[in-house]
Amino acid sequence: MKQLENAQKQSAMEKEKTDKEKKAKDEKEKKYKEAMAKADELDNDGKPRDAWMKVPNPNDYPEYAEAIHKRKKELSDKFASPSLFGTEQENV
Repeated sequence: MKQLENAQKQSAMEKEKTDKEKKAKDEKEKKYKEAMAKADELDNDGKPRDAWMKVPNPNDYPEYAEAIHKRKKELSDKFASPSLFGTEQENV
């Protein structure tokens, strides 16, 4: 009888642990999507520098690292630094 109680307690603890992990993952994904939406909004408003700042850090979201790098590259290309001679300078 005690073994059954222990097994039930263990099962409940495991379920609670997986629920917490899922909730944390969902919350993290929500923050990522909100940050990307804010970056898109700023970019559409003609503020690529501000949008670049709002794109999340790829180290914080390794599963989205490729998309983050791509988005930062797109935004940084929009605000390439101008040269002294009035032509745009390429990032090398």
